[in-house]
Amino acid sequence: MARLNVVEFYYSSAVAPVEKYKCDNENVLKLLKSLESKGVVTKAIDTASIKDVFRMYHKASSGPDSKYRPIFGEVRGADYNEFFGRTIPALCCYTKEGDRAPAEVFPRMDHELARVYLIEEWIENYIQELEGRPESPPAR
Repeated sequence: MARLNVVEFYYSSAVAPVEKYKCDNENVLKLLKSLESKGVVTKAIDTASIKDVFRMYHKASSGPDSKYRPIFGEVRGADYNEFFGRTIPALCCYTKEGDRAPAEVFPRMDHELARVYLIEEWIENYIQELEGRPESPPAR
């Protein structure tokens, strides 16, 4: 059984993601379909027409355990409306439908890897995990 059963992807069809937190939104949307075929509930939320993403940003930035928190707290001098789900796409992962806060959020700083763990990388590894194949070690 999957440890994370609900995945929400926040992105903007109107803004390109910043290079620092690389994310190919089209590829992520394809990968979400693969996750769905493994029994994971997936949602893709295009933030291009959402005026204020504070509620989404807040649950993503304050909900998970600190080791699973995303990089959003590291973005200094910017308004969350400029980056959350826009210039920095976000992937919120929940253990079950209806959870108030995500268990894990990507992209995030991974202290074991000593670098940012990106959205596409995590989805690819999670698909392998669900297929019973050993997880690919994330590139260092």
